[in-house]
Amino acid sequence: MSRKTGMLAFAIYSVIFTVIFAFAHEHAIRHAIEQDLDSIKLRVALDKNRLPIAVPHLNYAGDATRVQAYIDALNGNLQKKTSRIRIESIASSDGELKEGQLLLSGADGDTAIGYQANTSHNYWLYIIPILIALLNLAFYKSVSNKREQAKRQKATTVTAKPQPQHLVVDLYSKTLCLSGDKACQVQLANKPLCFYLALLEFCLHNPKVSLNQNKELPDELLDIADKYFHRLVALGHTIRKRPNFSNSLEKTLSEIRAALDELLTHQPDLRLKLYPPKAHGEGSRSKLHSYGLKALGANDVEVIGK
Repeated sequence: MSRKTGMLAFAIYSVIFTVIFAFAHEHAIRHAIEQDLDSIKLRVALDKNRLPIAVPHLNYAGDATRVQAYIDALNGNLQKKTSRIRIESIASSDGELKEGQLLLSGADGDTAIGYQANTSHNYWLYIIPILIALLNLAFYKSVSNKREQAKRQKATTVTAKPQPQHLVVDLYSKTLCLSGDKACQVQLANKPLCFYLALLEFCLHNPKVSLNQNKELPDELLDIADKYFHRLVALGHTIRKRPNFSNSLEKTLSEIRAALDELLTHQPDLRLKLYPPKAHGEGSRSKLHSYGLKALGANDVEVIGK
């Protein structure tokens, strides 16, 4: 938000909150005065019979000193309560109500209570709407900054290229997962895990070699499988002797494919690189079919605990 916009917003907020505060303050002052006048009227009405108020038409001079002492005492109580009312006089009346007077009617005649009301505003309180305006300006700037940041972040997210995912094989837990979603993990038994790791490493260095189920496994591939099996033994996953990786090759590949089916359902590009191809159609058991991984790259697999 620019400085000019901020100053304009502050000016608008200040005017709005000051006007609202002025009306509210005026209403509060009027309400307090009305309450105090009602209290004064009730108090004087209760004490009226004991006050020696002069009644000229009855030739009763009264006692002005006692009446003034009563007024002073009443004003003292009002001052303690920080009232805006000050009593000026208590005298008999001809029944005509004038401005700045309260009229008490009774069987013995009417009594007028003269008062003065302080309706001035406490101007030091007007710092409150200014502070509220500042707080609203700060809130407005904070919201604006967050919106701008969200827009920039959204634009960055849209324009940024997604990071390519790769397969993560963890020997400590014997699990497979994708680098972008490590919460979804698939576990493999010792034999298919070692064979798949060997297949990945072998195909990475020999991408053009054809691997057929009707042929014997290359010695290099078996040596790599043995290496990973001994690593599992060292990690405490098994104490059995080395399995025969040449036996039940179809079953081993099926277990590997089943695990990869869970991980690579929504990763077609990665599936082409990591999924041992199946034989399809007529001649599926022919010597032409290879379960080797020809498109595998060095950055497609990460082995933890190797």
